[in-house]
Amino acid sequence: MLNNIIYLVLGIFVSYFLIDFIFFRKHSKRPILRTRLINILIMLAILISFYLVVKEMSVYLFLQIFLLNIVDLCVLALATTGIVLIFKTSVTTNFAQGTMATFGAFAAAKQLLRLSATTEYSMTTKLIMVMGVAALTSFLIGLFIDLAIIRRGRNVNAVGKQMITMGLVLILFGFMPLVFGTTPLTIEAFSYDVKIFNIGEMMLILPTHNYYVLLITIGLLGLLFLALRFTKWGLGVRATASNETVASMMGVNTRLITAMSWAIAGALGGVAAFLYAPVGAQITSTFMTPVQVNSFLSAVLGGFSTFGGPLVGALLINMFQSMASFINSVWANVIVYTLVLFLVLAKPLGLFGKKTAKKV
Repeated sequence: MLNNIIYLVLGIFVSYFLIDFIFFRKHSKRPILRTRLINILIMLAILISFYLVVKEMSVYLFLQIFLLNIVDLCVLALATTGIVLIFKTSVTTNFAQGTMATFGAFAAAKQLLRLSATTEYSMTTKLIMVMGVAALTSFLIGLFIDLAIIRRGRNVNAVGKQMITMGLVLILFGFMPLVFGTTPLTIEAFSYDVKIFNIGEMMLILPTHNYYVLLITIGLLGLLFLALRFTKWGLGVRATASNETVASMMGVNTRLITAMSWAIAGALGGVAAFLYAPVGAQITSTFMTPVQVNSFLSAVLGGFSTFGGPLVGALLINMFQSMASFINSVWANVIVYTLVLFLVLAKPLGLFGKKTAKKV
């Protein structure tokens, strides 16, 4: 199987250079045709790779693994959306996104312990309440970071802002043990039952917790995209992402837009950490680090110029990981990151990225 994938990648590279040399070498629109050819070959390679792996592992096994990994996909989608939202309005990649989310998860776990000791609510009610705690905590942290730190470094370039967020990671890492202690905490799942349903002759199992996580994720992302499309805040986000200076001159309160973007991104991260805790691991200072890494990869793979592209990137990385684990569990991450590297080399701006045309 791995040999087939390698041969496929080599075949795609050879096909690209042959087509480019034979048909596009003297064409006046060679750069445009090259870009279109790369898009076609990449999509063809992804589809053929999926076909080869699914054929090898069977459709049933592929669907079952996908259902079991829904939580990872949803958490990745939420975290990636938060990173892209901040990038759109602040023109920087927030390396502290995962740490902000972890802080929210710690707050939720502590509150869950208090509720379990002092109230007789059902576990589902308690979890819904503490999920709000996780979202609110991370929301306030994101808001504070923008108002107190990022806004004061408004004239700092993009690299400088990235260094600021890396410093925030160290600060939050050191602050969490002081607030929440050094003992790892846990959060219960919404349910430990499973749903069994049939598709033809296949009997598939879906953990009920995964089902609830999927509904919550669809609801949150649906509300966010509706807000981006139909509200003044969404219009302000799009205007600020296009050109902050011009948006400010046109009457858009870019400071409010940026502050709310940081806050909402924080809330998305807090919910993501809360949903990931029951299936990921015990809540420690670093338990969201793998999600942080993969969310950056998703944004890079999909392209930072759109909101939908990184979500496709998150889906692809999740599916790559599922298939790579089947091919070779020891080298799964290496296989995934190598595939992402090749895709980014072919499309440096991401699969859905676009060059920004500037008039001088």
